[in-house]
Amino acid sequence: MTKKAKLLKRVRNNPKDVRFAEAQSLLKDVGFDERQPKGGSSHYIYYHESLDRIVVLTSGTKRLPEYQVKDALRAMQVLEVEHEKG
Repeated sequence: MTKKAKLLKRVRNNPKDVRFAEAQSLLKDVGFDERQPKGGSSHYIYYHESLDRIVVLTSGTKRLPEYQVKDALRAMQVLEVEHEKG
């Protein structure tokens, strides 16, 4: 099992204990683009050309809020399903 696969498994099993860099890495690995915050904001926006939704992650805290991690996992799952269809 690769490092990325192990990380994804750990994140799915415990979405309450995920650092910003870990979620960022997973999203970028599946093709999400990142938009940097402007004006000192801590909210990073991730988007993918195949999806009609965005994922927002907040940096600057030790752990991400659980709802942000679950939203990222849902977006990755939708992307995976669309990839399998297409």
